[in-house]
Amino acid sequence: MKGRETNPDSGWKYAAGMELEQTVVEQYRWILGLAKKYCRNAMDAEDLAGETICKILCNKGKFDPGRSFRPWCSVIMLNTYITSYNRNSSVRFESEERASVVASPGSADDMLLVNELERIIEECREVSCAVDCALMYAEGYSYDEIAHELEIPCGTVRSRISYARNMIRKRLSFKS
Repeated sequence: MKGRETNPDSGWKYAAGMELEQTVVEQYRWILGLAKKYCRNAMDAEDLAGETICKILCNKGKFDPGRSFRPWCSVIMLNTYITSYNRNSSVRFESEERASVVASPGSADDMLLVNELERIIEECREVSCAVDCALMYAEGYSYDEIAHELEIPCGTVRSRISYARNMIRKRLSFKS
């Protein structure tokens, strides 16, 4: 690739002097292919790719030409996909405090489920400190923020969250 700097992790860098728009045009097939990995159908993939490109072009001032384009694009696409998924998802993982606010006060069945879930979470919390990590994550803290707050490595935070989710999931499956 003449005139481009290469990077061993992606094999492709933003070319010196090349406009970001041109880079997006040249990388469109790769962007669409990446979007297809996240989406179930071609139309959703095209929408995700288009939204990603729009965000890339709106934030082109934040792009560092000395860094690889593909990883930057991948992060934008992943964040766009997660945001879209959360907007369209009928089930969200809410914090313990918000669970009572989210449930409608008129529905006794919903309140029973919320109370049962709170009881299960509290039982799991007594068994393992991992549940606290999962609750902090559910409240919107990042892995790094949780690690800093609890003074533990980031990998331990990830492990504890995974463990807590599985523990709660098992307790819920025993109840049904």
